[in-house]
Amino acid sequence: MAVFQSLASTLRALAVGDRVKVTLRPESGRFLPIEGYILQKDESGNFSLQSDSGVVQVRAGDILSITKKS
Repeated sequence: MAVFQSLASTLRALAVGDRVKVTLRPESGRFLPIEGYILQKDESGNFSLQSDSGVVQVRAGDILSITKKS
């Protein structure tokens, strides 16, 4: 349960415009980490990410890891 609380706290701390690296669950169909800028986010932790390959919709439940890049 602590892992989910930590992820929720991290997602709340991120803001639109932050650059992040996200690794998603294999079930999402994306197997490599994705880097990009947060375009939008909602209260439930879902967000849109502008990556080199276009805009990717990320559901909070699909996230294995997320790191804020500087």
